[in-house]
Amino acid sequence: MRIRLSALAAAALLALSAAPAAAQSDILLRLRSGSPLSDRFRVDSASGFVAKGVLGIGIIPFTGAGERMMWHPYKAAFRAGSIGSAGTQWDDANVGFYSWAGGYNTIALGLGSFAMGYQSTALGSYSNALGYTANADGTGAVAIGYRTTADADYSVAIGQRASTNGHAGAIVFADGSTTDSVQASANNQFSARAAGGYRLFTNATMTAGVQLSAGGSSWAVVSDRNRKTDFATLDGEDVLTRLRRVPVTEWRYTAEEDRATRHIGPMAQDWHAAFGLTADDRTINMSDLDGVNLAAAQALEARTTNQSARIQALESRTAALAAENETLRADRAALEARIARLEALLKPVGTP
Repeated sequence: MRIRLSALAAAALLALSAAPAAAQSDILLRLRSGSPLSDRFRVDSASGFVAKGVLGIGIIPFTGAGERMMWHPYKAAFRAGSIGSAGTQWDDANVGFYSWAGGYNTIALGLGSFAMGYQSTALGSYSNALGYTANADGTGAVAIGYRTTADADYSVAIGQRASTNGHAGAIVFADGSTTDSVQASANNQFSARAAGGYRLFTNATMTAGVQLSAGGSSWAVVSDRNRKTDFATLDGEDVLTRLRRVPVTEWRYTAEEDRATRHIGPMAQDWHAAFGLTADDRTINMSDLDGVNLAAAQALEARTTNQSARIQALESRTAALAAENETLRADRAALEARIARLEALLKPVGTP
């Protein structure tokens, strides 16, 4: 061992002495080999170092259990951390080309894969596994967190016990509210569990957006008066007139393959033509839809109240006319009775 170190030191000194004068002050150690002679390891005065190699040449420097930082030029792979007793996670058979792994008992076997943490595994090409026993087994798969599994191509699992359940392109987010897993049920599906609720902001100061409260089933839209400006009053009758011009039909989306699925609602183009609340004539803001419906309901309520007042006035007038008519009828009956009595008095005696 002492002879080997001496030989290395001598080689280093020879390399240093052969370096250009301008570079000697920067390079503290240089190891060279090969034909032609070229750098293999170099340390500079700023504590920077580089270990070079050639893809497909050499053998893995170390196998089995133990702690190490290891550069494997044959596969352009890097390892740093620890392998437990009798472990083979960083043996050549478990090292992928252009891969990187660190931590404890991690495996980065896929081409260009990355594994970090505790017993995390990146088996798919270009896959990434970070955390505690995270498993990324699919091309471009990503698993991050605690016991997460992204086991299909282009799938993503993040959080605690999130699993794409073999569905390609699926994305799953899971919180830490329970030990039950959240699993995808279809390809290209987005699934998320957030027992504390969801918040989606659409501006930098987080004053605009929507929220879904814990245990809730519908979005709450930011509607604070203090977060609004440029107010304008509405003419309810005008709203009703505009709304009357918006056709409401039954239909289905072209992307819906199930022809039994139907919807009822307006078209964005008709809505935009009637109200023009945004520059977009391809979508309808649900907050605007609710606002128009409320304004229309208020206008109808005002119309109903006005009509009720008119009806009440007409009913009162009708009742008064009916009472007056009854009085006239009574007066007429009394007059007819009086006339009858007078006629009876004026009738000559003996006239039949």
